[in-house]
Amino acid sequence: MNNILSVKIDGLLVGPSNPVRVMSVINLSSESFYKRSIADSPEMFHKMIDTAVKEGADIIDIGAASSAPKEIYGTPEISIERELERVNKSLSSIDVSKYPPISIDTTSSRVAEAALDLGVSMVNDISGLHADVEIASLVADRGVPIVLMANCGTPCGSVQASLNSLKESLAIAGEVGIESERILIDPGIGFGKPPEVDIAILNDLNRFVGLNHPLLVGVSRKAFIGHVLGQPNPEDRLIGSLILSAFAVMRGASVIRTHDVRETKVAVQIGESLRGS
Repeated sequence: MNNILSVKIDGLLVGPSNPVRVMSVINLSSESFYKRSIADSPEMFHKMIDTAVKEGADIIDIGAASSAPKEIYGTPEISIERELERVNKSLSSIDVSKYPPISIDTTSSRVAEAALDLGVSMVNDISGLHADVEIASLVADRGVPIVLMANCGTPCGSVQASLNSLKESLAIAGEVGIESERILIDPGIGFGKPPEVDIAILNDLNRFVGLNHPLLVGVSRKAFIGHVLGQPNPEDRLIGSLILSAFAVMRGASVIRTHDVRETKVAVQIGESLRGS
């Protein structure tokens, strides 16, 4: 991990030589799979973001269009206009500068640009620059950090397929001039993969760390945990999420994305202790 440069997100350093950061998920989308993560009004958004900060969130990740697998949760698609409306309504209702760095979880350059104009510090693109080619140019022009997630178009069927996808995304980023020290990577746990592939990716996180970018891992309340533990309801998946978050930190994760900040801070501390030993 010594070759990994720290990424600066609005002054916050992320990478193996820094404390593991906790990213809080706040969904502006009523269709999101975990209903307690949804802020469906500016008032609820204020409450949730304030709670996340109070519990110790280092980064706030907001999304206005659910990416939960349709085949598992029946997630409906929404228009870019609806996604934009949600983002504008929520972000314009707060003073972004008073909060920790906020990232926008989107695959749309229009939504990303609107969020950046409203003070967001980072783009989190789960398509890995494959859905909208303009995101790459936007990020390069603005000089902001980006999270690139492994995305094979269809659910990645192996660890190697996920790695190959990220290598393609990194190549695209390099071609348009996104600086290496502005890139985080995400192995893409979930998103319709067979549970055994998610487990294999977690076991092989060192291969993703080997790509030499800070690693963001999100396992929070995802379907493969429900498959392993016989828990179809995301409400029941907290313990499994915390165990795997600690494991991901032990295996080299620099950021843990979660719905449960307070509890995940404890899991991160355990993971850091195990990694240090």
